[in-house]
Amino acid sequence: MSTTNIEQLTDRPRAYQFQFIVAGILNRKPILPASAPSRSKAGGPFINPDPEEVVTDLGSSHRLLVNKYGIFRPMTVIPTRHYALQTDDLDLEDVNAAWSVLKAFQTPSLIIYNCGINAGSSQGHKHTQVFPLPGHQLWPSKATSCDVISTNIEHVPFKHYLLRLPRHADANTVYEAYLRLLEASREVLGRAGEGSRDYNVAITADWIAVIPRRTSNGPYGANAAGMLGIVYLPDQEERDKWSQVGYTKQLVAFGIPIDA
Repeated sequence: MSTTNIEQLTDRPRAYQFQFIVAGILNRKPILPASAPSRSKAGGPFINPDPEEVVTDLGSSHRLLVNKYGIFRPMTVIPTRHYALQTDDLDLEDVNAAWSVLKAFQTPSLIIYNCGINAGSSQGHKHTQVFPLPGHQLWPSKATSCDVISTNIEHVPFKHYLLRLPRHADANTVYEAYLRLLEASREVLGRAGEGSRDYNVAITADWIAVIPRRTSNGPYGANAAGMLGIVYLPDQEERDKWSQVGYTKQLVAFGIPIDA
C-alpha cells in the first residue's frame, strides 16, 4: 500500500466511522476540470492505455487496468474499451465486467462508480474501480433486506439507498438492484432541486448502495469510497481541512441531508 499515513476515527456524536489515508502518490494523479475536452469527447488515459497497465480485456466491451495511482493492492480500473461518458448510467455490461473482477479477487472487495464530476469522478471516460475492502465494517453492511430499500441507516447523515444482495447473486441480480436504487436516487435529486444528476455507486458481494450527490467541492472532494468513510488524500494539509470543516458535516455538504 503506497501510503504515508492511515488513521481510523469515529466522528461523534453520530458515531460515523472514518478511515483517512494520506498518500503522496495522489499529488501526481490528474483530476480533470469540468471544462476539459475529454469530459465530453474521446480522450484521456483510457483510450490507448500504457500496455504495462493492461491486465486483460474483459470481453469486447471493457478492459482491466492497474490503477497506477492506486493506494491499495490490488487496485484496478475497468474502463469501457470504446469511449463512453462518466455521466452515463451503468449498463449491464459495465456491471458484468466489474462483478467478474470482484468475484475473481481472493479478498473481499468493493466496486465503486462515480457518476459525474459532482460524484468525484477524476476522468470523463466511463470506468468503474475495484479494490479490497478495509478491515472495518462499512455502514451499508447494515442493510437488512434484498427487497425493501434501506434509506435510514443509523448515524448516516445524508440520503442513501441500499439493498442487500442474495447469497448467490449474479450480475443480472446486481444490475436489477442498481436500477431500483437509481430510480429512488433520481427522485430525491429532483425533489431537492439541486440541478445535479450525479451519484455514487458502491457494491460488494453482500450489498449495493447508491448515494445522490450535490457536489464534490470541498477538501480534495470525495468519491464513492469517501462517502463510505474511506477518504484518501494527497497530504496532511488536505486532511486537516476535514477537521476544520467537520467530518460528517462535510459529507452532508457533498450529498443531500437525510432530513431534506
